[in-house]
Amino acid sequence: MTLASRSTDAQPLSYSWLLTARRSDLAHFRRLAKLAMREWDQDDAVTEVVLHGVTELLANVARHVPDPRCRLELFLEEDAVRVTVTDSSAALPRITLPDWSAEEGRGLWLLREMADGIGFEPTADGKRVWVRVGTR
Repeated sequence: MTLASRSTDAQPLSYSWLLTARRSDLAHFRRLAKLAMREWDQDDAVTEVVLHGVTELLANVARHVPDPRCRLELFLEEDAVRVTVTDSSAALPRITLPDWSAEEGRGLWLLREMADGIGFEPTADGKRVWVRVGTR
């Protein structure tokens, strides 16, 4: 894990970690995200959705991407916090109505319902998935 960028201002505008997504490490990255939310003075409602985003996006890399190396980024924008995960898989996620009797498969749907925006896009080396959580 590497803290790849931090602004020189008193309050950082972003954090970035290069990591290997493992389910056993999700709690660690949730703690780091929670520290960032505290530093950025975000309320509990924003923090809860951001932490859910970190968990869901990293868990999807661990579960679905053959090479689980990825980049987790948190951005403080003017009126939102954005969580972004970039990985090496070109397969874009699909957000569909979940099968409520299944043990998994509803995470992105729930995240879409909680967040103010969710999206994904192909990159030169894979894809980027993001969640936007409004702060106002």
